[in-house]
Parts: sequence; C-alpha cells; structure tokens
Amino acid sequence: MQKKIAFAFFSLSLIMLPVVASAGRTMCGKEEVSRSVRRCPDGSIPVFVADEVKPSTPDQTSQDTALPGQGREQQRTAEAKPADPKPADVSFYYGVWRTRIPGAVWTSPSGYAGYDWLHVSAGVSVGDLIIRPDGTYLWNSYGGKSGKWVRGDSSYPVVLIDNVEHREWKVGADGRHIGGRDIVIWDGKFSSYDGRR
Repeated sequence: MQKKIAFAFFSLSLIMLPVVASAGRTMCGKEEVSRSVRRCPDGSIPVFVADEVKPSTPDQTSQDTALPGQGREQQRTAEAKPADPKPADVSFYYGVWRTRIPGAVWTSPSGYAGYDWLHVSAGVSVGDLIIRPDGTYLWNSYGGKSGKWVRGDSSYPVVLIDNVEHREWKVGADGRHIGGRDIVIWDGKFSSYDGRR
C-alpha cells in the first residue's frame, strides 16, 4: 500500500514540474523568474505559463501560424515565396493528396489550485483525397466519401460537395507551405485538414 501511495505522489509531482518550451515564461506566484530557478522564495515549485494559443483560419497570414522552433529567417523565406498555382487554374488540384488533421495544444483545469493539464495532439492521417478532372472526387475520410466538386472562388478554387456530412469542403493552395502542407481543405466554419502530395 505504501508503495502505491509513494508512486502516486511521485507521479503527481512529475505532472507539476515546469514544462520546458520555447514560448512562455516561468512564474513564482505573480513574479516572472528565470527558467533556471528550481524553487520559489516561498519553497514552492515554479510554474511554466505557456503563451496563449490563438486559433487561426486556414487562410490566415499572420506570424501566429509559424511552426514551433521555426526561426525568423525561415519565416521570412516562407513569406517571400509566391503562391504555387494561379487561383483560377484548377489543374493544380488534380491527383492524389495525403490528408491529415493538424496537431493541437490546449490546457484544461487539473483540479489542483494554480495548475492546469497540458494536452498535446500530434495530429492524425485521415486518408487520401483524389480530385479528378471529370468533376468527381474520392476521399477516404470517415469511411469514404465520394461525389462531385464544383469551382469555387479565387482563394478556394475547388469545392467538394459532401453528401455524407452535408458540408461543402473548400480546397485552396497554401503557397507558404506552413507545416509542409500544399493545400488546405476547410468547411468554411471551424474544421480544416492539411493536404500534401
């Protein structure tokens, strides 16, 4: 019994250690301290406070969409690249695309005063999307979707008509290749996928 209690206490203490990350600050109460500080003046453990994660729409072009660990020079190089296809040229979209749900990071209350749980999702592959020149598509997402696509606007030249989830998925190019993606598949509201060749 004592071993179980000791293991549980040790496990909980690991959860409360400060997280080493590139965006955030280490706090002792309301005072910011150096990341090398291991104990606060009152004897408590410093807490890492991550910067706020801001949601973005697939066509957002702000600095917030840079990848973690991506330096300023890499950001400038990515921003300087022109978009690959011309918006009106839908032939760029023909073929097979590997699609995935991008990863995410968020926090939730832990039940311990002043501490939150940190959740990290690496993303998941959702299957291939095949866009055909004859106006049809096949997407191995959610057990398989197939149907017709129509022309969209200049930002999203292809629109997939989804009769399974009753949505229209807008497909547009990502000329900056954020996270290595070539296209963005977006429902126009809150769900999006990345696609690459």
